[in-house]
Amino acid sequence: MLEDVLKDWSGTEVSAMEVYTDIFKLGTGQIQKEGQDEETRNLKSNPVAYWKNDKDLKGHYRILFDDTFPEILKELQEADFSILNGITYFGRKNLQANANRMYALIFDLDGVTDETLNNFLSGAFRAKVYPVPNYVMLSGHGIHLYYLFEEPVSLYPYLKIQLKTLKYALTEKMWNPYTSKDDKKQFQGINQGFRVVGGKTKIEGVRIRAFRMNSHPFSLGMLSEYVPEDQRVEEYKFHRESLITLEDAKKRYPEWYEKRIVNGDKTKGHWTCKPDLYEWWKRQIRAGAALHHRYFNIMCLAIYAVKSGIEEDQLKQDAYGLIPFLNDIAPSEPFIKADVESALECYDERYVTFPIEDISKLSGIEIKKNKRNRRPQKIHLQRARAVQMIDYPDGEWRNKNGRPGKADIVHEWRAAHPDGRKADCIKDTSLSKSTVYRYWE
Repeated sequence: MLEDVLKDWSGTEVSAMEVYTDIFKLGTGQIQKEGQDEETRNLKSNPVAYWKNDKDLKGHYRILFDDTFPEILKELQEADFSILNGITYFGRKNLQANANRMYALIFDLDGVTDETLNNFLSGAFRAKVYPVPNYVMLSGHGIHLYYLFEEPVSLYPYLKIQLKTLKYALTEKMWNPYTSKDDKKQFQGINQGFRVVGGKTKIEGVRIRAFRMNSHPFSLGMLSEYVPEDQRVEEYKFHRESLITLEDAKKRYPEWYEKRIVNGDKTKGHWTCKPDLYEWWKRQIRAGAALHHRYFNIMCLAIYAVKSGIEEDQLKQDAYGLIPFLNDIAPSEPFIKADVESALECYDERYVTFPIEDISKLSGIEIKKNKRNRRPQKIHLQRARAVQMIDYPDGEWRNKNGRPGKADIVHEWRAAHPDGRKADCIKDTSLSKSTVYRYWE
């Protein structure tokens, strides 16, 4: 029996409250209490469960609080169907848009037998090809693998994408012919819910049981070591602390200070692309979409829509229109409307500066960038100006007083490199950082 295999590998059965206390660090103030006033409660996020009884026409959401967690958990355990994950949310629903912090990354593994479970644990403990889960849940027809984090992970928009890539890569690795008799892998998003520990399963009279296998929590870096480098979470990209004071910023970046601090303008500057770029990406999807990149193809379509100023209604029409094509890539692994709806969450101004390198990596579609091709800077800029003369034969872009000014140089460079970065412009033009930043918009 599966429980005997877990015990052979030193697994210890524990209660549901032991599991959730460990995940959400109950009693330490990580999540809000039910009795806290609204102003204080708004500063924290909480686990949100979804439950439904067979007789109900629709399901219900339930917020779990630090001080009443045991009572609420008992209610969920008696529901015919109840799910929870390792994430806390703002608001009353466990929507991905409301996700705030991740305390545990959870995986589903079906088609598990005594033999395949033993293979998985041997690969984790001995061969070290899989991370050793902190908890293994017996879910009736399979198992759930729980990996807890040392510290809760703040779910910045860009990090959600990286986490999904990491989860897909780990699923691909851990779900194989040696660990499962089911060859149809389930690739689930980070917002996926799992049956509540101690709750009912699909099998009459059988409940979810938990076994502790590993007491050492993980960091994102530790989990990333088990997947290829291009599928790892690059933590430094999604959150950087400023290394200069506001007073220093006022002196070094006066225009930024005036715009953001004095005038309170929070909009993010960016280079608006032509709608042609969006149309180009639609063609790239049809030419190069692959099975495990379909979600990211649509996600990147949403990002290009933001970059190109495409209206949301047009984006939705185009994205839903791609469902039949993307589904035909692998009918045995359907691509459905829910996948599109999830991917379209990236139709958000925060993604307007999403890097091309990452779009290419996530989508699996190669994007060739404009390069100098080792040409000397002088020749490269001459070619860029030639392009400008074709686009603007009357020369209205040029400084009429003679020698092109610094603003013209920056504008010329940007016209020749629509997706270029400030750092590249500084390198190519030899202008100072402050000059490039001043004339970038």
